[in-house]
Amino acid sequence: MARREPRVCDTRAKLLAAGIEVFAIKGYAASGVDDIVQCAGTTRGAFYYYFASKQDMAEDLQESLWDAIAKQAQDAVDPDVDIVTNFKKAFGVHLAALGKLGSERVFLRQGFIDPTLEAASREKLQWGVALVRELLDEALKKGEVSDLDPGEVAQLLTEIFEAATLRALDDYESPLSVESVDALLDGLIPA
Repeated sequence: MARREPRVCDTRAKLLAAGIEVFAIKGYAASGVDDIVQCAGTTRGAFYYYFASKQDMAEDLQESLWDAIAKQAQDAVDPDVDIVTNFKKAFGVHLAALGKLGSERVFLRQGFIDPTLEAASREKLQWGVALVRELLDEALKKGEVSDLDPGEVAQLLTEIFEAATLRALDDYESPLSVESVDALLDGLIPA
């Protein structure tokens, strides 16, 4: 009789889904590994096979969720249009993607308030500032944006983007955020 191989990706997926659910219900700080494995119907051994700690799992969850949303936003970018139009498109898709989340939204919101989770996402934020600056530098060379300091504008746009993201995670109406950010982005267009 052949030996059956465990479906390891199923176990990891169960743990990740349980992590989101537990973090959303109990909060990241109040949740423990035992809560997650109980919700997943697995063991502590299975948890530690995939993750070094609760924080390791949470960081994996944050990264995969934000990466999936960023991928959707990147897919909206059209290389044949100007940077301001692409910023608007990507931002609208980003907020729309947040609006489709369930428990994941609650978990991602905790990344803005829990010091452990927030620290893990700071590096990604700085990467975002560098990317926006690079895009603005290119747009400035093409005459698509006003002659402003790309570093300063990138920092401000990223902070505005982060604030609008937080509003969307708090379940505010994202169309208002989209309209407001679109109006601010229009200010980058040369007169």
